[in-house]
Amino acid sequence: MGIFTNLFGTTKDQAQEPLDANYIETIINESDDEPFGVSERNIIYVGYNELGGYYFLQTLIVGAFKIKTKAGASLLIEGQDYTFDLDVDMPEFESEAATSFKGFVTKIDFEIDQATVEKIKKSTIDQLTLTVKNHKIIFSVYNSEG
Repeated sequence: MGIFTNLFGTTKDQAQEPLDANYIETIINESDDEPFGVSERNIIYVGYNELGGYYFLQTLIVGAFKIKTKAGASLLIEGQDYTFDLDVDMPEFESEAATSFKGFVTKIDFEIDQATVEKIKKSTIDQLTLTVKNHKIIFSVYNSEG
């Protein structure tokens, strides 16, 4: 997942701060990896991991989102012929400040089973919705071709 080690998010106050017109592009250029999805103020990187027969969808949220919670999160994956609602692996997580741009990085792992992993394809996903506390971030699938 490249140079990012944690997902990030914004507080209500930060959400009102104006961002540079090239904010998302700046974040994308900081990483060697291609983002999975983008929202107005955040980018999501996604990867899978298997450990002892258990599967995890690992996400990094990078941008204006900042959060500290013990209440967990959920990730809704809506595809062309499927919908999956994933629960967080560990309910406690916190955003960390990014060093190369004004923003945060937040790492969140979600439980996922092997059958679901095999069904999810980037080409068939319409959007991802991250819900944490009273925050809801909707990501569109990123297309590097514009």
